[in-house]
Amino acid sequence: MLKLCSISNSINREAVKILKEKEISVDVWKGEKSPTKDELKRLIQIYDILIIGVKEKITKDMITEIRSPKIIGTLSIGLDHIDEQCLRSNFIHVINCPTANTISVAEHIFALLLEASKRIQEANELVIQGKGNRKLLSTKPNEITGKTIGLIGAGNISRKIVDMANIFKMPILCYTQHPDNHLDLKEKGVKFICLDEVLQNSDIINISIPLTNQTKNLISREKIQLLKKKSILINTSRTEITDIQALIEYADENPNFYLGLDIDIDQYSELLAKRRKNVIVTPHIAGYTEEATQRTFIECAENIVNFIEKTRQENDRIH
Repeated sequence: MLKLCSISNSINREAVKILKEKEISVDVWKGEKSPTKDELKRLIQIYDILIIGVKEKITKDMITEIRSPKIIGTLSIGLDHIDEQCLRSNFIHVINCPTANTISVAEHIFALLLEASKRIQEANELVIQGKGNRKLLSTKPNEITGKTIGLIGAGNISRKIVDMANIFKMPILCYTQHPDNHLDLKEKGVKFICLDEVLQNSDIINISIPLTNQTKNLISREKIQLLKKKSILINTSRTEITDIQALIEYADENPNFYLGLDIDIDQYSELLAKRRKNVIVTPHIAGYTEEATQRTFIECAENIVNFIEKTRQENDRIH
């Protein structure tokens, strides 16, 4: 029987059932705090399968002594918390969850852009201050219907955004490194263009891409200057994809530019602590809904057992 340990003790019953039906024993981390680096290394050695979250960093020195097959399941889409050498290892197979939080993140993206368009945050602040007069808004609210939305990335989340954008009759532009892999989106009205053109011609820009060496600082200080001064930019992807300092400066310089971020604030907590009418930040909660959390455990469990079954079938054919 294979042995599995989940760092999260909130793994749901359905996921446990899926695993146990495939003769996988399930333990959960008993520590009051997240495991240390040494503890994670030890868990990888002890267990055949380890389920982690994005807070658990898997580094190459953790697997130097591994000489038998291991599975690491991460409750996330992104893999940037796992060292590339681990991803290339012959003994480590990494499984992620690319679809479980798609709906939740897409809903959050639209919540941010609607908040910005409708001036919800600014209007609420006026009410709190006892100045609940709509004429005191810095500018009138705007509609999103008919506005051009530019998508950076064409993955699962962007696809859901396309469906939502079509409801609002929004022209859709898209930049992706591999447009030929997403030609079906053209049937939904998506026009593929270069990054600079997306930034220059969109009223609303959404970023939904993984963090890689190629996407780090993709939206640089130079690229930010291409944005319309009356546009909205939403980023629910990894913080390092954009130049946060430059985005905040751009928002401060252009009061009609609106910025919506759902990120790990970490080193930017002081910068983002100031109240701004045109900036709203949430602490990486877009995919943190109750429903998405439950789906993520189930998807992770299903992907693990599917990989094990596929591996067994391949071994049977060889022998």
